[in-house]
Amino acid sequence: MDGAVVSTALSQMVDVAMTIAGPYLLVGLAVGLVMSLFQALTQLQEPSLVFVPKVLAVVLLMGLIGGWSSEVMVRYTISMFDLFGTITAP
Repeated sequence: MDGAVVSTALSQMVDVAMTIAGPYLLVGLAVGLVMSLFQALTQLQEPSLVFVPKVLAVVLLMGLIGGWSSEVMVRYTISMFDLFGTITAP
């Protein structure tokens, strides 16, 4: 196995991981920021006040873009199997 092939595979892996995880992390960050601001303004210090909206937002986002996320993962998996098949083929 050539070093360039390994480097390319790892680069694609990081790209796919960031592409899939990015929207979920950004939504969690935005909801957490809004809820923290709400807590600071109202002086409510309830831990579940931040946790529940984050979970609901991520679950809602999963319902909206879950198909796209799984398509990206399947495409990446197929490309890796194709790559490994060409490397190990006699």
